[in-house]
Amino acid sequence: MKDHWDHIYETRDTDKVIWKQKIPTTSLDFIHSFGLTRNAKIIDVGGGDSNLVDFLLEVGFQTITVLDISAIAIEKAKNVNWKICDITDFKPSTTFDVWHDRATMTHLRIIDFIYQSKK
Repeated sequence: MKDHWDHIYETRDTDKVIWKQKIPTTSLDFIHSFGLTRNAKIIDVGGGDSNLVDFLLEVGFQTITVLDISAIAIEKAKNVNWKICDITDFKPSTTFDVWHDRATMTHLRIIDFIYQSKK
C-alpha cells in the first residue's frame, strides 16, 4: 500500500486530485463542533498533504498529529507532529481528543478487497 501512495504523490499534481479540498469545510466544521480548547490533541489519519492542518494551525490548535503512510505526501509541512506509518501498525504514545479520518478506512477496505480478489 505504501508503494501505491508514494506513486500517487510522485506522479500526480496533488492540487488536482479529487480528495484535495482548497478549504476542508466539512472536516473543519466537524472538528469545531466539539468546542475544543486550542490545546486539544487532534490526529488526522491519512492526512498526507491536506490543507486541514494549515487551517487548524491558523485558528490556534497547537497539538496536531498527521499520520500518513507516504513520506512523500508530508515532506512539505512544518510545525506538526508527523507520523509516517501504516495506520494498521500505528501504536500511539498518547491519546487524542479528536481522531479525524476523512477516507482512510474506506481506502483500506477497498484496497483489501482488490488484493483479496486477485488471489
